[in-house]
Amino acid sequence: MQGIIREISRIPDVRFHGRVTAVQGLLVEVAGIERHVSIGSRMILQSRDNRDIPSEVVGFREGRALLMAFGALEGVGLGCRAVATDQDPVIYPHMSWLGRVLDAMAEPFDGKPAPQLGPSPYPIRAVAPPASSRRRVSGKVDLGVRALNTFITCCRGQRMGIFAGSGVGKSVLLSMLAKFTDADVIVIGLIGERGREVQEFIEDNLGAEGLKKSVLVVATSDQPALVRRQAAYMTMTIAEYFRDQGLDVLCMMDSVTRFA
Repeated sequence: MQGIIREISRIPDVRFHGRVTAVQGLLVEVAGIERHVSIGSRMILQSRDNRDIPSEVVGFREGRALLMAFGALEGVGLGCRAVATDQDPVIYPHMSWLGRVLDAMAEPFDGKPAPQLGPSPYPIRAVAPPASSRRRVSGKVDLGVRALNTFITCCRGQRMGIFAGSGVGKSVLLSMLAKFTDADVIVIGLIGERGREVQEFIEDNLGAEGLKKSVLVVATSDQPALVRRQAAYMTMTIAEYFRDQGLDVLCMMDSVTRFA
């Protein structure tokens, strides 16, 4: 019941909208809405072919809001409507998400039905807890890889970065951690991967054994930069949900930056 009440309270009393005045590459200028949105606000661009394109306010210039879209801008032109959603983006994680492959918007990436929604909303960009309330790093975690356990001991609450060139085994190492680490849930973000590499990672590297206790969030290299950033936030939010269920969570991101 509390979840329903929270959702009703999120319904806006009034919707504000503006009109597209310019499109420059991936940047869309919208007039008439600038007083009702701020940096990070979500909006919906309504294209001439009747598509709703989610977008985000990334700046302001000469009294106009500057938007970047999460999808293709084909069909967006001068005068197209831009509607402010008036709410912070949230997701509804559920335990049944284990074994699923999702995109940056928590939609199915694996061709299966839409994932079941949980009762409680989780904001995509949660406020970090104050430093005074954070638990200290403690308790060694068995990563399942002897070289890491010996030379790079990892504890609960600790972060570790692995940096290397393309094709030297980062993804293979991530799959080993997913299959053999001493954790209840593995949340993996594949961000900026080539499209053909995603299925290879799932089938060849991760396998059925690793997938059954994992949740994958995928944003391939051909998707907009805003989508790839969203995938990183989504990965962290899903990990926070499983953490709140009292489970040990290993959150990993395989992020690739490609230059033309």
